[in-house]
This record gives sequence, C-alpha cells and structure tokens, in this order.
Amino acid sequence: MGNLVIFYGRNRDISRIVSNYRKTYRANVLEIETENNFNFFDKISNDKTKVILKRINVNLKNYDNIILITNLWHNQVPSPVIRFLEQQTGNINNIIYVLYNKNKEDKPSEFDKIDKVLNLRREKAYFVTLKGKDIHVRVYQ
Repeated sequence: MGNLVIFYGRNRDISRIVSNYRKTYRANVLEIETENNFNFFDKISNDKTKVILKRINVNLKNYDNIILITNLWHNQVPSPVIRFLEQQTGNINNIIYVLYNKNKEDKPSEFDKIDKVLNLRREKAYFVTLKGKDIHVRVYQ
C-alpha cells in the first residue's frame, strides 16, 4: 500500500506540481499516456471516442490514495483523463484531485464531474496555480 500520483500533461508546470506532490505524499508516479496525438480541434471538442490510451500494468486498488493531477483544457478535464477514469471505475479506493488551469480560473464543477465518472466521492480537492517559483493551492470540499 502507499500513495500514487497519476498525472496527465507534459509541460513544465505539470512537472513542477507532480514533483511537489510526489515528495509530499512519498508517492510513486504514473503518467496517463495516449497512443494517438490530438490536434487543436480534438482538444476543444473533448470527444473521448478519439482517445486511445496506452495500457497500464498497475493495480490501483493496491494504493491507499490516488492523487490525480491534470491541467484543464479550455476549463475542462481533458478527454484522456476522463477516458482513463472511466476505465478505472471501481479500482480506486480514495482519490485526491489536483487541477491546474493556466488561466487561473477556478472550475470546481470539474471536481463533481470526476466524482460522477468514478461514482466515488473525492477525499480532497485542490486547485493549483503557479506564480513565479511559488505554487498556490486553494482547497475545495
């Protein structure tokens, strides 16, 4: 048992946030990866049918806490993350959400959206922004 950080997004900001939570929770790390690339229109359409995820060989039930870290695409949880969560419904015991939005707009409705996909109530929910070298965290429940 232990903690697992699951993240989606390959940019410097997400990397900083993942590193911070990995250290804080002494967690292993797993990246949600896709087999296919997305163009701009795929991203804004949020069409999950175009998402093909790489297979993972990790049993999420073996972890006490899952810390999900993702950026938002146009103020929404990205379709690859939703697709991944749909595939993992029933395999997650406790989950903590960490959402990052570069435009700094809070979207607490996205926490509820993830809860609904997983059919699970989150343990904690955080909204993160970056200002220079500082990570700012706001808590939602």
